Amino acid sequence: MVRAVLLAVFCCVLLPPLSPALTPRKGVWRRVEAVAGREAVLACEVGSFDASDRVYVILWYRNGHKEPFYSYDNRPGRLKAPEDRHTIKSPVLEGRATFRPGQVPALHIKPVLITDQANYTCRVDFRIASSHRTHLSLWVVEPPEQPVVEVDGRRVHGEVLGPLQENTALVLTCRVTGGTPPPALVWTHDDKVIDDVVESRSGSVTVNQLSLPRLSRSLHNARLSCMATNNNVTSPATTSVTITMNLVPVVTRLEQPPRFLRVGHQYQILCISAGSRPHPNITWTLANHAILNPILAQTEHGVNMSTSRVKVIASRRHHGQRLSCTSLNPLFPDYPLTDSILLNVTYPPVVMVSLGGEAAGVVEEGVDVHLICNVDANPHAHTLSWFHKDRPLHHDSPGGVEVGSDSVTLRGVTRHQAGPYVCSAANVEGEARSPPLNLTVNYKPVCEEEGGAGKVYAAGVGRVVNVTCSVLASPQVTKFSWVFNNSVTSERLPGNQVFLRPDGRSVAQFWARGSEDYGTLQCWAQNSVGRMSTPCIFHIIPAGRPEPPVSCWVVNQTYTSLAVACTPGSDGGLTQTFTTTVVEAVTGRGQVRVTSRQPSFTLRGLTPGLDYLIEVVAANALGTSPPVMLNAFTYKTAENRMSEYPYN
Repeated sequence: MVRAVLLAVFCCVLLPPLSPALTPRKGVWRRVEAVAGREAVLACEVGSFDASDRVYVILWYRNGHKEPFYSYDNRPGRLKAPEDRHTIKSPVLEGRATFRPGQVPALHIKPVLITDQANYTCRVDFRIASSHRTHLSLWVVEPPEQPVVEVDGRRVHGEVLGPLQENTALVLTCRVTGGTPPPALVWTHDDKVIDDVVESRSGSVTVNQLSLPRLSRSLHNARLSCMATNNNVTSPATTSVTITMNLVPVVTRLEQPPRFLRVGHQYQILCISAGSRPHPNITWTLANHAILNPILAQTEHGVNMSTSRVKVIASRRHHGQRLSCTSLNPLFPDYPLTDSILLNVTYPPVVMVSLGGEAAGVVEEGVDVHLICNVDANPHAHTLSWFHKDRPLHHDSPGGVEVGSDSVTLRGVTRHQAGPYVCSAANVEGEARSPPLNLTVNYKPVCEEEGGAGKVYAAGVGRVVNVTCSVLASPQVTKFSWVFNNSVTSERLPGNQVFLRPDGRSVAQFWARGSEDYGTLQCWAQNSVGRMSTPCIFHIIPAGRPEPPVSCWVVNQTYTSLAVACTPGSDGGLTQTFTTTVVEAVTGRGQVRVTSRQPSFTLRGLTPGLDYLIEVVAANALGTSPPVMLNAFTYKTAENRMSEYPYN
């Protein structure tokens, strides 16, 4: 196919018109080509004639001359030897031209010269038939030399050109010297003509430039040939080069990446890159950061393909991050090729409780508190629970507790709602509890005893009474003040009568100078939230003798001991003690006397089998109470019981 195209180009484009000397005048002229230095064969057609007829004379004329330059006489009886039948009258063709009769008679010129190019006429005369003429145009060609391929003015040595960069431009210059007539010069690829335009002819040099504005990867290992021809006798002079190229990757693909990853599990992810020459560098990135440790990639290079693997131990921080594989031929830094996945890591909940966007869990009593359960879980948590002081927290709208899907609202929070709050969440991967959020409720001081105290102190005239004020407050109390009230006066206690204990309690020292100094003491406390709304109240009354204990009875008796228990009566406002005395009921002789701070006694060392009188009294600094009397007895011993039987 290529040769046919070349011949068409050669015949139609490159051959010059016949010179006037070669232009035939009559008849049909047939073109005959011969290569200089080889043999030219000019066939002479004798045509068809009757069998009784005979060829007599064959004459050869050149360029229309009237005199033949060669003759062959075949008339019978005229010549004796075959070689004597040939007559040549051209000194130029002497020794080179030979006519060979036969079935296809022809004039052979060997070696043929450029000067032999002319129009030849062969006339055949018959014995009977009319003469027959054959008109031939002999073209003598000189084949061109071997083409030379150049790039940027430098000759390409060898059959391989490259490696060249993909997408760059390439200009191949094919230069051929010689050739008569001037040769056709074409470029071919896969036996297809891709450029047949001769850019220049200068002297004996013919040039054809093949311009490739962009080298596509399809030209890698392509064989480009420059072919020069000026005849249809010899094979074209050909020079070929095979192009090798550096190529960018055409495929970078993650091979079947996992749709989801479970936290703590290890996964191997494969990346394939193809089409790069030389092999590309394959890098992995996670969330736009190059992966170094602990995820290490292993890359292998094969024929036209590279594979890289990473091992990923899924963690919660990987969720939602993009894992990318990028292949890059270092010769093409502007052409990276990337494939990526968005990691979907499943993990159990991670739970935190926050206080309505505030960083610290401190509020003032009476405000609305909004606790938020922040859950990070994949998939989403299907169960969420609240706990206060390790007890489940339930919705209680009347009580001001509103439990939502992921929050708790405490309407008008009280100090009793302070303490640790915990949120628990669960999904298919597991369950988790938040660290406790310790809710601190700041409130004004209140009396430690509900209802504002109201404790009674009895004091004698001139005797000091230490009154202790205990309050609850958050933050701690910054100031105490005391006020004494009665029907006559209301006055604040001076500082030298008020003391602060290390445990934060306030103590007031009070004494009555006379009967008019009895009344109430008010303890007022204050902190950064404010002053307490209602003071702690203590009643100061005149001291007196204690009342006798009540509900006394013997709780146990043995042979030598008695146990007595009573309930204390009023102490008269002063510290009281209890004394019990045991005497024999018959003789009145005292046996045991015991004093105690509590009205409970164990009386030991008694005589078995006797009746006793037990006296219990209470005493304070102002005197004693009326006595409480009990009758009791000790068990008799076995010997005494036996003596009661006279017949024993």
